[in-house]
Amino acid sequence: MKTKTCPYCGSNLEKMKDKYYCSFCVMTLAAASVKENRERLEVKINDFTLTAYTDKTTPELMVLSTFELLYLLKEIRQERGSMYSHMNTFRKAGEETETEEFKQIEEETGKQYMHLTKKAFVVENILRKRLDYVPDRITENSLIRHLDNIKKDKKRPMVIRTKRKSSSK
Repeated sequence: MKTKTCPYCGSNLEKMKDKYYCSFCVMTLAAASVKENRERLEVKINDFTLTAYTDKTTPELMVLSTFELLYLLKEIRQERGSMYSHMNTFRKAGEETETEEFKQIEEETGKQYMHLTKKAFVVENILRKRLDYVPDRITENSLIRHLDNIKKDKKRPMVIRTKRKSSSK
């Protein structure tokens, strides 16, 4: 028989209409978040993130995994740096040629730079809330380490032994 258990502490739950209650955690849980037989919470990850994720709204970004957000922030920072460089190039070209076309391109690039800067702020603040800090640099190696740690995470059920193992001699 499968016992409904808390995904945080592994305790048996009390059924309350369409929800469950954990007396150890002192919280009510929706049926969708309840586990069975002391299973642990699952970690949802995609080990790729599309740059198109920068078009997502803040609520949509908030449901992405921490790994996805780290990867996305790395991509946003790279793209933002490119936009800044392009913006300066078009500014200098506009000054030298005194052409309106370069000034318009500089202005459009500046808008893209500002958009990416705001997206970076959003992703950084979501990460700050989850990690308590924002990483200065995000490298391929740090992303690989993060992914390895996720894959090595504990998966065994949350069971507390109440009897000692007998030693056979």
